[in-house]
Amino acid sequence: MCGIAGIAGHVTANEPDDRVRVRHMVAALAHRGPDDDGVFIAPGGDVVLGHRRLSIIDTSPGGHQPMVHQDSGLVVTYNGELYNYRALRDELAGAGQRFHTDSDTEVLLAAWAVWGVAAVERFRGIFAFAMWDPAHDEVTLVRDQLGVKPLYYWWAGHALVFASEVRAILACELRDEELSPRALHSLLAYGSVQDPWTLVDGVRSVPPGHVATWSAGTLRLQRYWHLPRPLAPADVPPAPVSRVADQIAASVQSQLVSDVPIGAFLSGGIDSTAIAAMMASAGAVPRTLSVVFDEPSHDESHWSRLIAERLGTWHTELRLTGDDVRRDLHAALAAYDQPSMDGLNTWFVSRLARQAGLTVALSGLGGDELFAGYDGFARALRAERVANRVGVLPRFMRGALARVAGAFPNEGARKLGQLLTSTLPPYFTSRRLFAPAQVADLLSPDVWRRSNDWEPDEFASLTAFTAPLDPINRASACELSTYLVSTLLRDTDQMAMAHGLEVRVPFLDPDLVSLVFALPGALKFDARTPKALLVRALADKLPPEVVDRPKRGFELPFQHWLQGALRDEMASAFAPKDSAGAWPFNPAGLRALWAAYQQGQVGWARVWTVYVVRDWLARHGLAG
Repeated sequence: MCGIAGIAGHVTANEPDDRVRVRHMVAALAHRGPDDDGVFIAPGGDVVLGHRRLSIIDTSPGGHQPMVHQDSGLVVTYNGELYNYRALRDELAGAGQRFHTDSDTEVLLAAWAVWGVAAVERFRGIFAFAMWDPAHDEVTLVRDQLGVKPLYYWWAGHALVFASEVRAILACELRDEELSPRALHSLLAYGSVQDPWTLVDGVRSVPPGHVATWSAGTLRLQRYWHLPRPLAPADVPPAPVSRVADQIAASVQSQLVSDVPIGAFLSGGIDSTAIAAMMASAGAVPRTLSVVFDEPSHDESHWSRLIAERLGTWHTELRLTGDDVRRDLHAALAAYDQPSMDGLNTWFVSRLARQAGLTVALSGLGGDELFAGYDGFARALRAERVANRVGVLPRFMRGALARVAGAFPNEGARKLGQLLTSTLPPYFTSRRLFAPAQVADLLSPDVWRRSNDWEPDEFASLTAFTAPLDPINRASACELSTYLVSTLLRDTDQMAMAHGLEVRVPFLDPDLVSLVFALPGALKFDARTPKALLVRALADKLPPEVVDRPKRGFELPFQHWLQGALRDEMASAFAPKDSAGAWPFNPAGLRALWAAYQQGQVGWARVWTVYVVRDWLARHGLAG
């Protein structure tokens, strides 16, 4: 797991030249790769590739990047892991390819030399890389199927600039960076910047499952992977539950490849327990890590200890208090490459993992989104039922009712107003953080005016794809394509890599995702059994106590901390002196939001999100 950066073409004819720019970008990614770094400069200087290395597979100097394929001249800078690299290596060796290291990077290069861009369809892993083909003078950017690893770019025709993180592109000093109002609106709408936007205007994310090819000043985006169409009940293959069990086992087994120690995050819930149990079944009893709390309403240490004892793991806990968070708050906030309402827990548990001597940890991330985790899917189903009822009303009547609902301060009325007018699947309303009217109150008028076309084209494509699906698969497709990519995976990557930790996600193996998503929703959702398909598939691995206990999503006890240890820090952030100091927010809107929180009218997530955003904008010079 590493950090990549590079420039194709020439940003400007002036100083600093592109070699200096890339070196600045590589320096900004030092936390992602503490073990090695390198820069490749093509003859003529038209392509410059940079790399920071976190050594996991073949930790010898032979894995140094950027790496050159001697026969073809291809050059790659690569972030990620190919879990099936040994099988690919054997196949390629049979086709005459020669190998000099045991690194998956060399296999990736050989695969591209033999199969070209079609090689990505054979890759199973988590990856983001840039490949320079000197024979065609092309640079191709590739992001893995589900978007586990990030990849950002800035393109201006004459030049393509790319990196693993937005802050590395900022270090490139392209021009006077400006805030993207659309991205800011998307963040307030859903708690994180929605892919492909970033908060820096002109910088975008390569979408999951896509390649972007730069050649002769043009950039072409092409999708190589997408979710399958769900099967009709009559077409479901025999024994789907056992097929799912076998594919989970295969995914976990494949992700144990490593030349450094591997651990596992363990909250005590179904997803993390399933991963730890499958690791133990594969003969790799992991070191397990948990974050626990003094607040009984949030502490799950009873369950994580129970599972660790059952599996015989070497278990380590971090007891996290509000005072601990206050002490490390600014270091944790500095880890955000893009701000989010989530992610702080991953920063602390990742630090714990590194202190325990681990470089790799497996996570149950994706289990809720793939296997219909009860809470999120229940909200989406309720929203869908309401939308179906009000959808029969004439358009003019829906608009009138929406205006009436919007006049009420409670959340139920706001959600109803959005359901009455939204053209997106009801799922989006169920996930919404700030309603449009609330965003208008929060933002400075000039920013609000420039933010109204914020919904990315991907939302419209997703709406069309999900229209014929059953409600469970519609919600799952939305979860996998939005919340998972823009919040969970981005937060996990940026917070774990802040400590040089690779996090692997077996539930997001593309073969497993394709198998499970293609099944009818009725096989996945049962109001009486959380994640029914997963529980049935791993019935012999999951202790009944974990399955039957009350469901509680893992979150930090922010409500307690914001009223206690973090109160003064938070209050000062919502009391700007003037409009200039508040920009891009409206000072009156900030004060009103804090007052509403103090009065119990809004939850902690809204004030925390705004606080994190304001901190990020100030750090990167994009605030007033």
